[in-house]
Amino acid sequence: MHLSASESVKRLLWVVVLGLSFAACSSTPEKPGVVPGGEDGGTPGGGDGGPVIEVPEDGGTVVTGTLSGTLTEAGSPYRVVGDAEGVVTIPKGQVLTVEPGVILDFKGRPDVSEADVDPGAADSVMNHHEGRVEVRVYGGIQVRGTADKPVLLTSTNPHGWWGMNFFGDGSVGDGDPVFEHMVFEKVKKNDYNGNRDRTRGALWAYYPGPVTIRHAVFRDNEVSAKCGALDLMFTVGSRVEDSHFLNNRTKDVDRFAQDGTSSMAGGGAMCVTHGRDSVVRGNTFRGNVLEAYRGATEGSLAQRPLLAWPNSQGIYDLGGGGALHYFQPNNDLVEGNIFEGNTVTRGPAAAIYLEDVGTRGLTLRGNQFVGNRAGAGAVVVCNRGSGGVELVVADDNVFQGNLVDERAAPNVSGDCTTATK
Repeated sequence: MHLSASESVKRLLWVVVLGLSFAACSSTPEKPGVVPGGEDGGTPGGGDGGPVIEVPEDGGTVVTGTLSGTLTEAGSPYRVVGDAEGVVTIPKGQVLTVEPGVILDFKGRPDVSEADVDPGAADSVMNHHEGRVEVRVYGGIQVRGTADKPVLLTSTNPHGWWGMNFFGDGSVGDGDPVFEHMVFEKVKKNDYNGNRDRTRGALWAYYPGPVTIRHAVFRDNEVSAKCGALDLMFTVGSRVEDSHFLNNRTKDVDRFAQDGTSSMAGGGAMCVTHGRDSVVRGNTFRGNVLEAYRGATEGSLAQRPLLAWPNSQGIYDLGGGGALHYFQPNNDLVEGNIFEGNTVTRGPAAAIYLEDVGTRGLTLRGNQFVGNRAGAGAVVVCNRGSGGVELVVADDNVFQGNLVDERAAPNVSGDCTTATK
């Protein structure tokens, strides 16, 4: 059964209301607002790229070593430079609260980052991390924008912003992380074989509890490994709802592949890794790209060919999903989402890839899969199942116009056992 007419109308109205509420704010240097459209509004032609928020050139507050307390619109924009190592920390035992209308401009140190960029480097060799500012979360964080005053996390320096990283038990603060009504954009985590290992996801939420993300826009983020915008790692009961993932990109999934190791499968927009009981509901995944199989051996930047299994090097080339990747899913739900125009260049899953799956690891219900593309496999691929019913695909999912190797794509493939419900 397809989505009902009333459900489709509700989805359309949500997009229209979102755009109107954003456009209702005026934009002035004193109180930066929201203007519709623009070059950085997400995927061209998408129609729901989210707000474009102008970053004033003057005024604001400079942030170096730590972020804590309450960030107010009156102190905005916050020019985040970081310390000498390019790091800004939310300290253990402290909470960062970000109020509606706040702009965080992660500038880093332009004098270093501009000098570090080698314009002659190959596209797959992006070792340009020096000077970028990275947020390390050891305390609590609450980002609470509103529909008419979203919070913006961005960078006016094209090489300035390394993203936000949690550190497992070391990141348990006062209250679980919340991100509501925010725009998270322009992260460049495309260091390749460099000295920062947290390249997996512009927002890497390695956190042993629930992470809540609602009414957010993740757009134009780029990483060199694993997940373009978001990686929920070891989280329990996380919810990602009513958000947009637009034009995010993962450049190379097997960043450290070498003899006797496995490549890393990934997702163009998002991953759920070792987690359980997560809900991904009512989101739009559009125009995200995973450029699979472009990796190199550790210590060398020479690209290597795709390796079929078995091989003498002992390397698995697993590929990934154009939008979503699940590793060891456990009672996770993907419901009521739109997957449109996502791409994995040579990999096996145009939209969603699952691996190492337990019994009823993932349920797909009421999703629309339209115009996604892959080099092999299907729209949804599930591999390395446990022997039970690992994937449940309800009959109200819609598959239309998806391609694999330029031919009509199968809906589901892989070695897992799939059931309908």
